[in-house]
Amino acid sequence: MYRIVRNVRRWGAVYRYSKCSKVTPRRFSTKPEKDIKEVLNATPTNTKVKAWWAAAPAWKKFGVLVVVGGVTIVYTSYVMYLKARYDQHMASHGSTSQRTYGELSVGGPFELVDTKGNIVSSESLKGQWVILYFGFTYCPDICPEQMEMLGNLVDIAKNEHDIDITPIMITIDPERDTPEVLDEYISDYNSKIIGLTGTDEQLDIVCNAFRCYRTKGQAYDDPNDYILDHTVTQYLIDPEGRVVGYFLSNRDLEARVPILLDHVKRYYESKEVVQ
Repeated sequence: MYRIVRNVRRWGAVYRYSKCSKVTPRRFSTKPEKDIKEVLNATPTNTKVKAWWAAAPAWKKFGVLVVVGGVTIVYTSYVMYLKARYDQHMASHGSTSQRTYGELSVGGPFELVDTKGNIVSSESLKGQWVILYFGFTYCPDICPEQMEMLGNLVDIAKNEHDIDITPIMITIDPERDTPEVLDEYISDYNSKIIGLTGTDEQLDIVCNAFRCYRTKGQAYDDPNDYILDHTVTQYLIDPEGRVVGYFLSNRDLEARVPILLDHVKRYYESKEVVQ
């Protein structure tokens, strides 16, 4: 009897398992998937909004448009306010890497001597247009190229546009660039160029004021055979002693002439406005 009951229970379990384990084959729909627009249009929220808008009276629709328009105007005004604040901040603090016109936040008072022993200072140069360059006579390639462009730019300004420019080269190597060496060097490019030198302390002051980087390279066999790494920039200074422009090393002579003329024109136009 026990054996019969046990077999019945076993057969019942097997029957239930086989019935439950039957896999109904999946039927794939042949209908095309709904377009995303249809799905969005069929959402309850979208349907409610459309229904409300269709049934809403004209004054409610007008109110909604007024609110949306007001929010848009406030947001646009706030964005313009932030942009104006940003422009004001950049104008007050300055970004010398992007500014081309106006007074730059470089330069400062200095006092050096020329190759004849005369004192030349930032004060004595006021009343003149000045192009200032930092270099050294033992420079193998960059400085000769920049000095040649400096001399040519000065001649073009005078001969073709009747503008007097005082070109100045400040040596960053006073140890080797004695007054005699510096005088001979600048005379090879243009007789108008003034060579300035000074003590290490004086040169540190003027280099820091104009943000001119300079570092001495390592000498090997000969202690005097070294190269100086430095900033290659020519600074344009107006008659009031303000640095108003600069020429980077990658700007050729043809590009420097119109920039110089534009700065000179802007300067005298501003003077006429003030008067």
